[in-house]
Amino acid sequence: MRTAANAEITNALKGALKSKGMTYREVAEKLDLSEKTIKRLFRDKDCSLTRLNDICDLIDLSIFDLLDFAKNYNEPLAKLSYQQQVYLGENPYHFNFLILLTTEHPIEQIQTTYDLSDVSVFRYLRDLDREGLIELGPNNSYKLRTQGKLLMQLHGPVHHNILQKNEQFLNYVVQHDGEKGTQFNSAFRFMSEHTLMALNQDLTNLSRQYRKQAYQDEVFLPKDKLVPVKWTTLASPFSICGEWELPELER
Repeated sequence: MRTAANAEITNALKGALKSKGMTYREVAEKLDLSEKTIKRLFRDKDCSLTRLNDICDLIDLSIFDLLDFAKNYNEPLAKLSYQQQVYLGENPYHFNFLILLTTEHPIEQIQTTYDLSDVSVFRYLRDLDREGLIELGPNNSYKLRTQGKLLMQLHGPVHHNILQKNEQFLNYVVQHDGEKGTQFNSAFRFMSEHTLMALNQDLTNLSRQYRKQAYQDEVFLPKDKLVPVKWTTLASPFSICGEWELPELER
């Protein structure tokens, strides 16, 4: 009988193969098996320890790392205290600096990109330390006190920060639409409330799927094989009549 653990391990292995860009056919060829056998293995979620180890060897992945991921596959998210959110809402540059730190940008890269002095870098770190967001060490070394991606929502103390960042992102996507990996898609239709709820659920599921896949990529791939990606999904009842401008004509 298949167990939930078997399913989690097999799904984690499937995600690791996807992260490494390896197909079932390639796995089958390297293990001298039929593609049908490999597909059945993943479909039935029933993989022996020997076969599991063989596939892990193919993609240069420790079986211990795979098992650890299968056990703790949920993306770690960090929720800030209300006071910390108030501070970041009132100090948008510190908000930006913290986001760069939590997305693993090295201090040297931040300093070079923004042409910051050593004093400015220290002051940013010192202030974040005082708010309990990092632990500052010697020579501008630091340790994050928040583990995982920051979980901050609209309609709170950092509402303006989030709104501004997404407006900037929207403008960027519109300007770069059609370039590799960049897509702008917008539509206006009339639909039933049932269809609208289904659309919302599909967008939620799609985002959840790729958040998990991205987390797997971060776990299984080296940093130089990853690209930074941001996406935003939007759907809402929205009447264009009255919202879009329609001025009087002079002539």
